[in-house]
Amino acid sequence: MQPAAVILAFVVVGTVLTTWHTLRVGSFPGRTDYLMLMASGCWWAVSAFFDVSATDPASKIFYSELAWYGIITTPISWMLFMAAYIRGSDLPSASLYTGLSIAAGLVVLTIAMTNDLHHLIYVAVTPDPSPAYPHQLRYDHGPVFFAAMIAIYFFMLMTAIRTLWAAIHAPEVHRAQFIGLLVSAMVPWTANAAYNFAGIRIFGFDPTPLAYVVVPMIYSVLVSRNQFLSLAPVAISAVVAAHPDGILVVSGHGLITEANGAMRAIFGDRQLVGKPFSDLGTMFGPADRASLFDGSELVHRWRRGERTYEVRTVVVEAARYSQSVAYVLRDITDYLRAQENLQISTRLMEDRLEANLRLQEQLHEMAHRDSLTGLNNRRILENISDRLIDTADAVGRSLVAVSLDLDHFKRLNDTYGHKAGDDALVAMAGVLTRSLRPGEVAVRMGGEEFLVLMPNADIEEARARAEAWRAVIRSQPVVTSLGPAEITFSAGISAYPDTAASFEQMLQQADKAVYAAKRAGRNRVVVARQPGELGDGRTRLAQS
Repeated sequence: MQPAAVILAFVVVGTVLTTWHTLRVGSFPGRTDYLMLMASGCWWAVSAFFDVSATDPASKIFYSELAWYGIITTPISWMLFMAAYIRGSDLPSASLYTGLSIAAGLVVLTIAMTNDLHHLIYVAVTPDPSPAYPHQLRYDHGPVFFAAMIAIYFFMLMTAIRTLWAAIHAPEVHRAQFIGLLVSAMVPWTANAAYNFAGIRIFGFDPTPLAYVVVPMIYSVLVSRNQFLSLAPVAISAVVAAHPDGILVVSGHGLITEANGAMRAIFGDRQLVGKPFSDLGTMFGPADRASLFDGSELVHRWRRGERTYEVRTVVVEAARYSQSVAYVLRDITDYLRAQENLQISTRLMEDRLEANLRLQEQLHEMAHRDSLTGLNNRRILENISDRLIDTADAVGRSLVAVSLDLDHFKRLNDTYGHKAGDDALVAMAGVLTRSLRPGEVAVRMGGEEFLVLMPNADIEEARARAEAWRAVIRSQPVVTSLGPAEITFSAGISAYPDTAASFEQMLQQADKAVYAAKRAGRNRVVVARQPGELGDGRTRLAQS
């Protein structure tokens, strides 16, 4: 077997193995065109293998013409694949471009296979034997050949320039991928240019398909060592580099394949890419990585020094066997401090609000309560008068008002001193407070005047209770430095709707009854007269 045939056999086997290995990677940008590239190169190598192995000129011409499908589609597929890979996603209308590539290959293949009719590919084919290759043929090229070569070299040059630009701007760890891609394409096409323009041959044969032996070798290294095709590095590098969160990508082999500036800053601006993940000396990933590959996304917190980070761990790619993982670290220290400060501020605000409420209650209490006796003052009547009247109307029971006025209070102050007067007021308030029933209200109206409101009561019941108060207070003289001072009061009773048509009228009638009691000699209880006995008003009941 010719040495060239042996080399071509290795090219075919290597290409098949590389394709099989690549299929395990799963989805990646330009996947279809990459597989087309492998298939086209394999087509070309197989055709060249049979060309080298054949001894019959007709067979050799046939296989030479058959190789044209691979000659045309290989550079086009490589161009489309690199455009998608550098872009980071499939090209718009990618299937259309792939279809056009196949169509171009088939068109040129048809022209080549019918060359005897028009000689557009080969003008003439003549024997050109050599000691190493006695069955060698010489091909004089036609216009389609030169047009195809111009187009192919143009495509390869533009793609090489774009790949070189990507390699220059790629992160260091990805630079090897682009250089490998560039070399794997440039070696066979440089050999092709050497053959076409300088007549250089290997084993007396076109070196282009032979040079393709480097393609599977380089691709195998890239796939196994650098996670070639697992990421689209150039497309995401700008986004990753500018991202404020720390981003770290770790391959299944435990190597750091990506680390942006924010991540490097976390670790003191160390060079991280290409280093083993274990060199970081810390584990901020999940304890159980297996759950990640079941579609889970793990989020937890990790502390480094005085900073706290939220660590989000996700699978970078769909290929389960590689188990590449990305860690995204977000510094939440300031957020946690702000949250803590907010909680403190909230607690302070709640404490202040509670203090304000207590103060308001105290102010309300002070505004509605007499400081000496502890009874409600007359301001309370503004809040309860309507409610008491409505309740009386609703239940059909009377609201009774008992107005009390201490007798000879000025004389008590002048004779025994103001302390004796205060003691008398406190004693009177104590008698009233101890006798109050649920719903009843005792009020110090001012000076020595008191008022007791009795819902759900009647006049006779109120008269009896007022007489009891009079007896109790009289039996408790105030102790003074000049001896005991007897306390008495005069009281007037009125009731809504029995004697009064409104709350205000009820209070007025009770006051008039007090004055009547004082005129009658004090120390007694007087009830306001019934409506029929009055000339100055009619009750609501009478009006109805």
